[in-house]
Amino acid sequence: MLNVAVLCSKRAPGLPELRKRVNVACVLDRQPPRGCDRRSFDIQTGAMLARYELDAVVLLGYLYVVTEPLLAEFPSRILNVHDSDLTLRNDDGSPRYPGLHATRDTIVGGERETRSCVHIVTPELDAGPVVARSNAFPVAPFVRVAAARGENDIVRAYAYAQREWMMRSTWGALAFEGLRRILPERAVA
Repeated sequence: MLNVAVLCSKRAPGLPELRKRVNVACVLDRQPPRGCDRRSFDIQTGAMLARYELDAVVLLGYLYVVTEPLLAEFPSRILNVHDSDLTLRNDDGSPRYPGLHATRDTIVGGERETRSCVHIVTPELDAGPVVARSNAFPVAPFVRVAAARGENDIVRAYAYAQREWMMRSTWGALAFEGLRRILPERAVA
């Protein structure tokens, strides 16, 4: 059975479902203190994780960019569950909907559906290889009209509900699918 750590910020959507499929050795709800050097923070996080003999690290609702020291501790074995379809790309190859407001940005961008993805974490924000993608979550027609009209309060409220819907219904299973794809010899569930 896979031995993983989960990093989160205040809550870890999908954690109960993930626990049914892998051994979650630890859950670290860590937020860098204001003004903290991110590299130092990630060195400390890596030291905390080192004692668990982990196969991988999963970011569930972790709101911070992971820096090189932590990436070096777990090369190609840190997965992030992100609330947009990272297979959608701009002309320059960058993700169309990266970052903290990806569900809202997807809706404002006129997409007819949202998805969540699991990607391998790299130094570039939400730009690593996608290893798993959820089913589609249709965007209600009324919210596309609201977005076109600039009715941002409706879009914000809907985006929150849409993101919660995706997180609660898919993130645990999606995280496991990502783990299964990067570590097929270890994932048995």
